[in-house]
Amino acid sequence: IASFVKVCHRNDPNLDMCARQSLLAMKDLFHYGIPELFIPPITPLVIPEIKMDQDSGAIYLHSTFKNITVNGLANYTINELHINPKKMRLTLVMSVPKVAMDAKYVMKGKIMMMPLMGNGDFKANFSDVELSTLITAERYIKNNSLFAKVKDVKVQYSIGNAELYLSNLFNGDEALGERMNTFLNENWSSLSNELRPMMETSISDIVRASATKIFDTYSFDDLLP
Repeated sequence: IASFVKVCHRNDPNLDMCARQSLLAMKDLFHYGIPELFIPPITPLVIPEIKMDQDSGAIYLHSTFKNITVNGLANYTINELHINPKKMRLTLVMSVPKVAMDAKYVMKGKIMMMPLMGNGDFKANFSDVELSTLITAERYIKNNSLFAKVKDVKVQYSIGNAELYLSNLFNGDEALGERMNTFLNENWSSLSNELRPMMETSISDIVRASATKIFDTYSFDDLLP
């Protein structure tokens, strides 16, 4: 494993503290990405595309977001970090004071019985964001070495406040677009609750992909000797 990574030992009684110190020591590196750990730059974090299809509850919506940039993630604070080597579980809770997101969007459907259609720029500012990640894995042998395989990844989040803006709604009808943006901002919390399961699944898939690459490359003894 890369020399700049502070390696922790699984039998260390202070394993959680060691892991926290290791993660904090790499904080500046996250800005530019850590190729050795398959971690992309997070200033900004660039996500090529996310598709969301929701047809239950108060939302019937088909949307695609492309060229997504997310800023602010590097200003994270670790609220909780726990590693259980025997059960192969990692729990990480982080908070970020402000997150800004920009993307190109295509959207069509209904929100709370109101039609929504647009194709343009999406901008969002979130504050007091908390992310909770639980990764579970299982052991297996490869090339006579002990490896870990991702079994499940579950990411949950909460948002303190949100400001949203979508350009070119309703084929550029400014009056309708302004009313819809006002409606979205007044009801962002209810909308967030409706969209949360789908968004948490999308984020979990991204985390799973990175964790899988790390576990496939480094043995369990490399990661936690």
